[in-house]
Amino acid sequence: MADSLTAPLTRRRLLLAGALGLAAATSVATIAPASAADEEWTEEFMTRPETREGFLVDDMDDWQVDNARFIIAVCKGHGLGESAAVITLITAIVESWLYNYDPAVDADSGGLFQQRPSMGWGTAAEVRHKKKAVDAFLGLSEHSQNAGLTQLVADPESWDPGTAAQTVQSSAFPDRYAEQVANARLLWQRHAADVDAFTD
Repeated sequence: MADSLTAPLTRRRLLLAGALGLAAATSVATIAPASAADEEWTEEFMTRPETREGFLVDDMDDWQVDNARFIIAVCKGHGLGESAAVITLITAIVESWLYNYDPAVDADSGGLFQQRPSMGWGTAAEVRHKKKAVDAFLGLSEHSQNAGLTQLVADPESWDPGTAAQTVQSSAFPDRYAEQVANARLLWQRHAADVDAFTD
């Protein structure tokens, strides 16, 4: 077993750290039941998709709430409504649990959408700059070489949100986006009315 103090911060450990506090990231791997020797380590335990479980709107911390509100503000600033915002929110929930990750979680990916500089999404600094990252996802940036939402999905209202997100992201796990639609719609309902458009 790798030393927990030197083991890399995997995506799962970072997601767990989001709930525990980043200072606890190095100790996440050491958490185990007191009677671990008596536990039955089933295949379900070893393969369950923990990075997709546990996201509850009511349990979001201030950083997550601020990031969700900012995504809504940027979408509104581009004249985009609920459909585009929901697609953008579900993507950020799945990719980062609405945290602006730095350092990279997977290879050279980072930021709200786990955009990769090596795949043309911008520089390491640009994918971690929230406004630039949202703009790149939406297809409304000058720094990204990739097509975004408004270029690939001409009418977001006519698309299934999960399918639209996957069209931009090309994820190896395409079904994950649809699972977060209800949470994204709830975030829109709670915050859109009192979030001003951001156009800077």
